[in-house]
Amino acid sequence: MRRTPTRLARAALPVALAAACALAAAAPALGARPVVYVQAGHEGPREPGYRDQTGAGSGPFGSEVGFTTRLAPKVVARLRAAGVDARESPGLVTPWGAPAAVFISLHHDIPEGAAAIGHAITGDGENWYHGEGGGAPSPRPYPDSAAHRRATTVSAAVERRSRALAHRIAARYRPIYTAANGAHGRWGGVQTRDGNPRMMSFYGFYRSRAAARVLVEAGAGGTDDGFLARTDLIAAAVSRGILDHLRERGLVG
Repeated sequence: MRRTPTRLARAALPVALAAACALAAAAPALGARPVVYVQAGHEGPREPGYRDQTGAGSGPFGSEVGFTTRLAPKVVARLRAAGVDARESPGLVTPWGAPAAVFISLHHDIPEGAAAIGHAITGDGENWYHGEGGGAPSPRPYPDSAAHRRATTVSAAVERRSRALAHRIAARYRPIYTAANGAHGRWGGVQTRDGNPRMMSFYGFYRSRAAARVLVEAGAGGTDDGFLARTDLIAAAVSRGILDHLRERGLVG
């Protein structure tokens, strides 16, 4: 004999159903591939408030964009070959606020700069500049700062995972950043929380909802041109560092 649910049981059904739906939305689909966004730094279209930041006018390909637009597809291709759902983004973070396992922005520095890795930190905020990207970075808008798109947040958990990812990439990158491979600049390593604000308060960290968010300065344009020309070598190191991180989190085999 079929029993009719009690009034209390009927009242509980919508609550239970809502909870089940919430759990299903939060959990990754069975067999789903982790998503990684790879940004070619400074590639157009660029982010509002940063449109004048076209990148360094140096490097083996004549500009920073010439380097990043060669490197990003190679990182994406290696990640896809390893079973990752890797997607490219230009300077304008696309799509805004997308959830992912990783967001990584690829760059190279000016001749006086260094190879280094920055990551998202909590309790901070993105940089502001004069107009569309001029002058020194500021934690607060200047009177003439151009409007920005809405910002996402960086939690303590995101900082922890971002720092772990940065160290994973550094462990793969430092061994190839050598004079034998054409590098003649400085190795800055993983930046501290109070390190280079252009890296640690990078706007891209505030347009993504990725679980880990990092920025790679691959080397110093001009100083490291022999090394920076080796985009296959750099892509291999960067993608391996990302895969090490994804494996550690149990997201890839």
